[in-house]
Amino acid sequence: MGGMRVAVADVGTNSCHLLIAESRGSGYRILDALKERTRLGEYLSQGRVTEQGYVRLEEALRRFKQLAQSAGCADLRVYATSAMREALNGGEIAERLRTSTGVYPQIISGEREGALTYLGAAHSVEFSGDNLLLDLGGGSLEIARGDEREAHTVVSLPLGSVRMRLAHLQADPPGARAIRELDATVRGALLPHLKTFALREDTRVIGSSGTFEAVAGMLSARAGHGAGALGGPVNGYSFRLEELGALLDDLRKLSSAKRAKFPGLDKTRTDIIVAGLVVLHATLSALGASRVTVSEGALREGMLVEYLAQEAEWEAGLSARQRSVLEVAERFRIDLAHDRQVMTLARDLFSRLEGAGEAFPAEARSLLTAGALLHEIGLIVAQSSHHKHGHYLTRFAGLRGYEPWQVDVVALLVRYHRKSPPKSSHLEFTAISPEHQRLVVRLAAILRVADGLDRSHTQGAGITALGKHGKNWTLQVTNATELDLHGAREKRDMWESAFGPLHIEG
Repeated sequence: MGGMRVAVADVGTNSCHLLIAESRGSGYRILDALKERTRLGEYLSQGRVTEQGYVRLEEALRRFKQLAQSAGCADLRVYATSAMREALNGGEIAERLRTSTGVYPQIISGEREGALTYLGAAHSVEFSGDNLLLDLGGGSLEIARGDEREAHTVVSLPLGSVRMRLAHLQADPPGARAIRELDATVRGALLPHLKTFALREDTRVIGSSGTFEAVAGMLSARAGHGAGALGGPVNGYSFRLEELGALLDDLRKLSSAKRAKFPGLDKTRTDIIVAGLVVLHATLSALGASRVTVSEGALREGMLVEYLAQEAEWEAGLSARQRSVLEVAERFRIDLAHDRQVMTLARDLFSRLEGAGEAFPAEARSLLTAGALLHEIGLIVAQSSHHKHGHYLTRFAGLRGYEPWQVDVVALLVRYHRKSPPKSSHLEFTAISPEHQRLVVRLAAILRVADGLDRSHTQGAGITALGKHGKNWTLQVTNATELDLHGAREKRDMWESAFGPLHIEG
């Protein structure tokens, strides 16, 4: 069974990229990707994005949204980097795009871009205890240092390949003096940061960007490996500074037309590749790096990792028992995004009830979380009576970390998330202690309302307030569809038995 599907995209200086992925345990699987060569850096006039640049972005985002929706993604998260960040009308363009396409390209800082890129690279190649990541885009160069998991120091410098070509290498082919001037510009920009990024003996240097991938492709093709020439994967490819220098010497002497025929080079990069190579060579030289490893994981992959972690709050800091629940959930999952939303709403309701003075045993929150994540596993058997099928599957699924009575409670939460409340004729309910029966009733009451609030399966509803006046409760929700409101009102029967009358306001 597949997990939640998410779509992320970035709006760069040179191109826009879309990734669609599906969660897989603690990672993800790429389902689709699309690249649009928007060349935004060339559609700037007096520091502003031109109307033609806006139209190109609009067309790209419309295509991205259409592909994301057809893949079953409820949302598309888009981040914009250097070109939009520095454009005087970047914010205005972003708002126009939100209005015209329904997609909002959020402009992020260079430091945040570097941190996310580091996160993406860390999930793509093997990181050590100390790593230095270089990410060269069209507008900026990010340098990040960190450990196996995240960056601790990030610097963003205006040394992108498109920017540097326009500023220094307009001639075709560029002259030796222009190359030296660009090299000096890069080294000068790096000078204040050399101490921060000084390499240790065990520091691993990682390169992430289209330029690094292009270098790997060309060197691979030069070495007689087909992957580079055919545009195959280069993740984990390692090369020495001397090899980069030799490649730069060869390419800088060629005209753009001749570079287009260079083995292993993507023809769309022929105009910016020399500038990119000069920036990389000067940077690696200044830092004293002799070898670099290429990561295909970059900003978009970092966005995916962050997105999945945010959407699935259970993913971080899970106990052994909750990891066991997730394993079972993935084994039987029909709609993991819906189950996570129900879990989030149920936990929110639980916290607000406690805040209003309702007392629960210490393990109640954990049991509610498990019941919410597993409440629909019976759908793998049949839609009809899936709550009953789910009860059986939960009891015998092999949940770890739970006492037998706790497994019974979780299974009964699955049993009573829909249809009739517990009855004296339900042997599985009457078999547990009166204390545990009361716990099941109170937790199932919460679960039913939470499930109703995502009746549309759009994961939009949120809770803004839960208040009690006498015996009456008022629940205020936001972004709920009419179907969600109807679902919650229809399923408040057990709540009213357990806690008192419930009024739901949308």
